[in-house]
Amino acid sequence: MSYWVSPSTQQRERRLSVSRIARAAARVLDRGGEGALSTRSVADELGVAPSSLYRHVRTKDHLLDLALDEVLARDLDRVTGGGLDAPHLLTRWFAHLTEHPWAAPAVLARTPLGPAYLRLADELCRALGDAGVPPRQVLARSYSLTALVAGLAIAHTHHRGAQRPEDGYPVDLGSAPHLAEAVAAAQVGWERTVRDSVTRLAGARRDR
Repeated sequence: MSYWVSPSTQQRERRLSVSRIARAAARVLDRGGEGALSTRSVADELGVAPSSLYRHVRTKDHLLDLALDEVLARDLDRVTGGGLDAPHLLTRWFAHLTEHPWAAPAVLARTPLGPAYLRLADELCRALGDAGVPPRQVLARSYSLTALVAGLAIAHTHHRGAQRPEDGYPVDLGSAPHLAEAVAAAQVGWERTVRDSVTRLAGARRDR
């Protein structure tokens, strides 16, 4: 269950606060990824006993929920500011996700419900409505776009340091002529891929 659905009501430890815990969890994740996250590692980061955290959070998933919203909240004005259209909004979110490689898998594994992610979702729904997407299609389109961008962010992380597409495909494509043609014609670049893909998926499709 998400932290945002069942936050702890026992917040009596004066040295700690939910915001301090969220910042510490984000630091642990940025250094070591999700595998490094635990109640003990966050407690060590804060210099407190693990039992102190249980007054505020109950599970590792709660720590991940808090950290996910914390890192977006820091970046929220850059990501959502200015009444952007969907392609620009989600290209900025993609850049945010690539700065925190653990965040995109977390988004796909859970429904982010913290205040920063609710604002991002609201801005995306607004942008889709502005683009002419019918109201009954806005939510489904936003889910598809979220999955697309998070998936591309994961692919970007996995391909860091790999051969660049413009340097040629890593295997012989003699047996895949259509793929070879697509590779030869491709206009590469992660941000361009995100922007072009979102533009196509976010386009209005009115019922006939």
